[in-house]
Amino acid sequence: MPVATFSNNAFPLEYRADLGILIGRWLHALPPPELQGTYEAMLDAAKAHGSCRFWLLDLRRRPLAGPDLNEWFREQFSPQIASALGGPLFTAYLAGPHQRLAAESAEMELHLRHAATLDSYPLFYDDEAEAVIWLTDQQERAGVRTAEKASAE
Repeated sequence: MPVATFSNNAFPLEYRADLGILIGRWLHALPPPELQGTYEAMLDAAKAHGSCRFWLLDLRRRPLAGPDLNEWFREQFSPQIASALGGPLFTAYLAGPHQRLAAESAEMELHLRHAATLDSYPLFYDDEAEAVIWLTDQQERAGVRTAEKASAE
């Protein structure tokens, strides 16, 4: 299946080597095929940066995914991530106040529980600093980052 292309102006990617975190920011809404392409681009970038399993995704400028994208993510994309990256994926999603209801919905709770069965651990945050702290804590727990290295930065 060909991957949809998208403009880097719509979804810039950045690897923060100092933090060991891959960051993607949606700058506006994208149609589902392009949105799927952004996730594929994240996976490709993660592979290019030492199988980075710690992602920060900024959702604040786009709507939360609808049922079709959640199904694609759950059924097609998530099952390949842990094996492709050599371990579980930890994703901190930045969501705005206007997305709070959707992020805390029963449907999203089911989606998050299912993700955990696939070695994918997503959490929602409204503060980027808190999201980064959670990701670096997960790195320490996974043995990817030592506490001494984290405090030196």
